[in-house]
Amino acid sequence: MTPRFLLPLGLALAVNAAAVVVDVSLPYRDLHLKDGTVLAEVAIKSFNSTAETALLLANRQLISVPTSLLPEEVQARLKELVPNLSKEEQAAAKAREAAIYDQAAKRAEHRQEVAEEEARKDREASRNLNVKLAETDATRKDKVLEDVAKVAAKQAKVYFNYQDDPLSNIGAVTGSDLQLDDPEPVPGWSGRYRVNGTAYRRYITNQGSGFGRGAKEFEMLIQTSETKQPEIVDIRVK
Repeated sequence: MTPRFLLPLGLALAVNAAAVVVDVSLPYRDLHLKDGTVLAEVAIKSFNSTAETALLLANRQLISVPTSLLPEEVQARLKELVPNLSKEEQAAAKAREAAIYDQAAKRAEHRQEVAEEEARKDREASRNLNVKLAETDATRKDKVLEDVAKVAAKQAKVYFNYQDDPLSNIGAVTGSDLQLDDPEPVPGWSGRYRVNGTAYRRYITNQGSGFGRGAKEFEMLIQTSETKQPEIVDIRVK
């Protein structure tokens, strides 16, 4: 069972390099820690009197544990092995240890800042991509609507000048004007648009003896495609 209080080995070794460390070799068949953890076939390899941690070899892994979790008799045994240091030496060891922890904290803070900056850049790149895609899609839709409007105006002019109501008394259309609404998508039809409008015409009658003028409302259905120009599906005079 790996203790919950396991410290990173790299950090433990870094601390050991600066603090007062006593190398020991104390093997135990079973070591009962105060938090209820039981370590089998474990050996205490070293004791950091400044950090008050012990380096253990258990299950072929080196782990660092607070000495406060070791049984009292083990703690006493370790303290007996610590050489007597002056107050100045103890203070210097603690200062070195504090400096190492401070450096480790700064490195961790730097890594966090780098990670946050990378995450911010990723979010910004994603937003920029979404904006670009949205702009591209809007431009494409605007182009489709523009093409539909052009086709509607051209075909409506041709229709009401030459094709509409061939059995009427209109002999020739002398002038025409178109009023077209903006194209609207037809629900349920992919790429199909509806254009409503009004055609105003001036014409000569078949008898050649008079002139006329009038207006007709109409509706056009236009189909679009990614591979070809929009096409008229139907023109219906209202």
